[in-house]
Amino acid sequence: MAKSSDLMTPLVSENLTQMAFERIERAILSGDLEPGHKMSEADLARRLGISRGPLREAIARLEGLGLVSRVANQGPRVASLSKTELLELLVFREAVEGMAARYAAMNATEKQLSRIERLISRHEEDPTIKAGIGYFQGSGDHDFHLQIAQASGNARLYAFVAGPLYSILRLYRRRFSAIPGRPLMALSEHRAILEAIKGREPDAAEARMREHIRLSRENVMQAMPDSDGEPDKARAKPRSRKA
Repeated sequence: MAKSSDLMTPLVSENLTQMAFERIERAILSGDLEPGHKMSEADLARRLGISRGPLREAIARLEGLGLVSRVANQGPRVASLSKTELLELLVFREAVEGMAARYAAMNATEKQLSRIERLISRHEEDPTIKAGIGYFQGSGDHDFHLQIAQASGNARLYAFVAGPLYSILRLYRRRFSAIPGRPLMALSEHRAILEAIKGREPDAAEARMREHIRLSRENVMQAMPDSDGEPDKARAKPRSRKA
């Protein structure tokens, strides 16, 4: 059952579908609705105070993003990946986002760089990140990786980062950002990527982004059971940057 207070407050708006979509997306990405969670339309409609019509439209949009899957005769569920599927996507993500960082170093405008700088500064003051509890970035303008992809000036690179595959990666990114020590390490890696981009160093920007995602992949390999479940926090430790 969802824990989020967002899902306990009825919606009142002319655009109920959009608001329901945003509310449920946030619950999924924040971990209040875990991967594999069976979504009861009746329960969600009651919690949000809306009819089944706009709720179903919102769920359909989430299916389009890859955050919700539907099995015949079982209804919608929060999407989930096996360990193998997740690792394969992270390999792909390393290549794509490495190129996004490279092109951002060449093409980012000063306005875009200033926006990313402000974003990192806010993350550096975030009490949850500072306490090492987790690193939840949200979406859109609040997501470091989306901002880098946008700054690349390459529409196809951005389309991947903003698309369905990345949505489900964000779901798992939240889960593994809670590994002890990982939030501050990830923040330091983000800062290093940004400094290379600001310095107009394409090789360094790509290398630092690839390393950042490679370290995330190594954390998944260490922390995620082969059967796909919650990370074993007792033995999960952040992987440190290699010399």
